[in-house]
Amino acid sequence: MGNEEEQNALYSQVGFIVINWGHCEQSLELLINTLHRQFGGDKLPKRKKMPRQLSSKLDFVKECTLSISALSPHKDELDKLVHDFKAIKEIRHGLIHGAVTDDPVINGVFTFIRLQAEPDIHEVKPFQYDLKDFQKLSKTLVLLGVAAPKVARSIFEASQKLP
Repeated sequence: MGNEEEQNALYSQVGFIVINWGHCEQSLELLINTLHRQFGGDKLPKRKKMPRQLSSKLDFVKECTLSISALSPHKDELDKLVHDFKAIKEIRHGLIHGAVTDDPVINGVFTFIRLQAEPDIHEVKPFQYDLKDFQKLSKTLVLLGVAAPKVARSIFEASQKLP
């Protein structure tokens, strides 16, 4: 599974991603809570319960943005937030829900596999992670970590002004 230096870099990078993703997703949870409880997201069809899976959460934010007129002043920032989460969600899922294989590590490229549950079968999804991609990924994640709480706070503050 690579030399010791590559392994340590992988562990460090994955740890950074886990910690920063948790920060981002916590803000997304606060946003979901506000949209569901204060903005009437619970009144949308099939939305009696708050979404739990990331894809459902992002779909919920998008649906609220399109369906709740009080959110129209915030449409651009909500759309950008959904876009930014989606931009890195697959790589995050691959690293967090996947497992490193015994395949040889070549030039810092690790191979993972992930079992993806489908209705009738679990499908094996291979995924490769290049240590060199971390610089771009970490920058994107840090920017999301700045934006997500800001948007969540903005929507919460707007909810306090609702009639």
